[in-house]
Amino acid sequence: MQTEILKVTGMAEGGADKASSALRLVNGVTSVAISLAEHTATVQFDEQLSSIQELQASLVNAGFSVDPHADKKAGGCCGGCGGGGGGHCRS
Repeated sequence: MQTEILKVTGMAEGGADKASSALRLVNGVTSVAISLAEHTATVQFDEQLSSIQELQASLVNAGFSVDPHADKKAGGCCGGCGGGGGGHCRS
């Protein structure tokens, strides 16, 4: 299992349910927690069945914007820098 924290914009009241539903449609997603205050979606998923890009695409298709450089594994890098510490991830 992998945990990702996605920075999501465009969530207002009612948006949390819509974002959660969109993410739960992605194959392999086991858990979704939305924080309207932090504009984040914390997603637990099986990385053998889906990818960060699929999670992001699901949110975009549901009408949200996702910052691809703000998402990160809980406690680490989003992998967008290839794990080489490209400097764009915040820990």
